[in-house]
Amino acid sequence: MDITSLKHPDYQALLENIAEVAAQIHAYGWAEANAGNLSIDVNNIVSKHIPTKDKWFIVSRTGSRYRQTAIRPCDNLLLVNCSAEQDIFFPEAAKPTSEWISHRSLQMANARFSVILHTHPAEIIALSSLPIMQQPQEFNQMMRSILPELPLYLPEGIAICPHRPPGSLQLCQSSEKALTDQKALIWMGHGLLTFAEELDEALDYMEIIVKAARIFFLKSNMQG
Repeated sequence: MDITSLKHPDYQALLENIAEVAAQIHAYGWAEANAGNLSIDVNNIVSKHIPTKDKWFIVSRTGSRYRQTAIRPCDNLLLVNCSAEQDIFFPEAAKPTSEWISHRSLQMANARFSVILHTHPAEIIALSSLPIMQQPQEFNQMMRSILPELPLYLPEGIAICPHRPPGSLQLCQSSEKALTDQKALIWMGHGLLTFAEELDEALDYMEIIVKAARIFFLKSNMQG
């Protein structure tokens, strides 16, 4: 079978992992309707079968839902071949998530990670209303004080991107500017992205950040 088909057996283990993580994200309530998306560098798989100087990614399809990705991953994902000239989609009729522009730029500019995971946890979106979000250093200090384990997993802290329209070039450019060496990025008013070499690791970071945010609001309610 052609390696440009997600039904190729070499993708099977990764697709099973994606399905497992997608199910967990839906169970957490972090992906209402078709919210959230992912991209994963699969050059290590593709290059075993064809010589390539391009970059290859598995990406969420436009309109896909995490709850459906958990059941039918092939129907909700596509393979993208990225070159300097163009992107080619497999299958041809499939289109990537509307936020592919941001995924693409971050993936192509950062060799330090292979996975981008994006979800919409309510606790993270609620944080955007806090004035402290305008001060990334103070925000990160607050998060570290809430959950001591957080700096063990995310010593570089959490990057913050200001409000920008979803799927826009402005969001893409602001994300590039905000992200340096961090493994997580908050899109204010929108959601959370985490970056890792492995999908489960990206989910770990997300779980830790959302837990810290949840504790913040629980403590705030107790004090109020």
